[in-house]
This record gives sequence, structure tokens and C-alpha cells, in this order.
Amino acid sequence: MATVQQVQTYNKSNVNWNKFFSVIDTLGSTMNGQKDRFDKSDIFEMALDTYSNGNIKYVNDDGVDHLLVNLLNAAGNATTQEMKFLGTLFYKEFVVERANKKRNTPSVKELRPSNKPISLKLVNSMGSNSHKKLPSNYAEFLLVADTHSVHVIEVAALIPYLNFTGDGIEASKVPYTLFHKVVGPDDVTGRQSLTGFDYKAEKLAFQRNFLSKF
Repeated sequence: MATVQQVQTYNKSNVNWNKFFSVIDTLGSTMNGQKDRFDKSDIFEMALDTYSNGNIKYVNDDGVDHLLVNLLNAAGNATTQEMKFLGTLFYKEFVVERANKKRNTPSVKELRPSNKPISLKLVNSMGSNSHKKLPSNYAEFLLVADTHSVHVIEVAALIPYLNFTGDGIEASKVPYTLFHKVVGPDDVTGRQSLTGFDYKAEKLAFQRNFLSKF
């Protein structure tokens, strides 16, 4: 089996992270509705395939989003990876200087590591979960992205922190020190959102165009 350090290096060196975070900036907070979150998730997962020159394959299977095609596991197969995105997780903006009305100066914020335990849902079963352990086909590694960084953890390291509920399987209060940073704010210097692009409007136009063909 590949080590978490190998997976960390593989993701870091094979993905154009400037483009990935440009996608995040472009979609922004416009796709947080219940219907839109699935699209958002698919786009972020597909982005690794698109921006890795074929080194990461998007498969979108249950519990497995990616195959690291040139990093083999003990069975000689491509290492598997699941991906999650949460907007604010590993980094947070802290106010280091309050706004001053008399001087008409805005507050000054600084991006710093949150350094807090991590909780995230691994399996969302919409109220029908019957698992008492992770499915055997779940990925070997979990890649977690937020607005400013990407981290990876071996799924086996999450086992002691799993909670099984009717809604799914959640990893709760995982020490942040167990996650290995792939890229952080200092590594991504060329991110740039598309000006005037509205994904939801583009999607609606596509749907109307499809319907007009009948």
C-alpha cells in the first residue's frame, strides 16, 4: 500500500492547483443550495482529473472518487482516493485589527491555521445507513479541500473517530495533526476567478437548449 506521504507528494506534484483554486473562486458561494451542491462536488472532483494530465482519474464510484493511476497499492492496482470539500476547515480569517470609524479604516484580517479538530461526513446515506463499519470498497485515502488548502489522510487513521448514524458515517473530532498538507495558501499564488461567469445561468441555458431540440 502507498504511504500517506507518497499520496501527499503525488497530489501536490501532479495537479495544477492554481487552476483548481481558480475554479473554487469562480463558483464561490453561489452553489450551496441543496440541488447545486452535487454539481459543485462533481466539478471539484473532476477538476483533479482535468488538471493532472491524466495522472489522477475521476471515477465517481461509491466511496472512491479518484484513481492515482501511477501510484500502485500492494495489490498492484491504482491507489484509491475519496475527496471532500468544506469551505472553511483548516484555515480561517482572524481579525488582527478592528475597524476604526474615526479614522475610516476597515478591519484587518489575517489568514491563519485553525488548528482545531476536524469533523466531516464520509458517507451520506440520507437516513438509510445500516453500516457498522466503513464499506470494504471505500477508498484507501481521503483528500480534503477547503477554500485555502488541501490535506490528505489515510482512511485507516480515521477508524477510531467514526460515528455511525441513520444519516451516514461521520468522522468526528479527528486531530488536525493527523492530516498531511498537500498545498496551503503559500503554495497557490496564481488563482484567479473568471469574470462575469455564472455557472447556474450557464446550466439553465444548457437545459433550455436541450429541451428546444424536441
